[in-house]
Amino acid sequence: MDAPLRVLRAAEVVRRTAAVLGRREDEQRRSHRRAVVTGSTPTAGPEAALGLARDFIDAIQAKDLDAVAATLATDARQLFMHSTATRSGEGVADIIAGRRKGFCVADVKGKEEILAYTEALFAKFTPLLWRDHEWTVSASGEVFFSGKGDMVVARTGKPYRNSYLTRFDVHDGKIVRMAEYGDVLMYARLGVRPNGAEFRALLRAVGRLFSPARSSRSGR
Repeated sequence: MDAPLRVLRAAEVVRRTAAVLGRREDEQRRSHRRAVVTGSTPTAGPEAALGLARDFIDAIQAKDLDAVAATLATDARQLFMHSTATRSGEGVADIIAGRRKGFCVADVKGKEEILAYTEALFAKFTPLLWRDHEWTVSASGEVFFSGKGDMVVARTGKPYRNSYLTRFDVHDGKIVRMAEYGDVLMYARLGVRPNGAEFRALLRAVGRLFSPARSSRSGR
């Protein structure tokens, strides 16, 4: 089976299974709410967290892998959340406020795996940029970045114009978690070949549907 098609079908499995198990997962999240909230609370001051998140985005756009590495904790995690709400300002505001959620379709675990995914991303897109940057610091101190992708698939020359929202959680001066919201199926349709880190992340996302401790909806 063609690799991009496998990614697309796996993403569809995640969405369909999530719809069936959504009610059960909500009950699980309530029972584990205390642990989730404790684990997701950023401990850096808002200004420091904002500066670090900006450094990460700048490093991605500059395709500077060492600079990306400098922002990440060893046990950092990067979650990719399928949501079409990022297409509008209202939808972005709803995600930030917690009124809307996404479906986790990839769970990249650890600094080294994030860097492996990122290095492949550098090769896949030229340029790798976002336009219309907007930064938000929530009342709880969480940092959010939104932007419109201005990218071109290096292999095919096909433009890629997804709309993104990313939440950054910072602890002890390093990024410990990122949750990136966007239309994941738009990415899958590009026909870009995934690497090993992406496949492992996809399998972890499926596992979240059945985990009593990790949610596929919260971005945590």
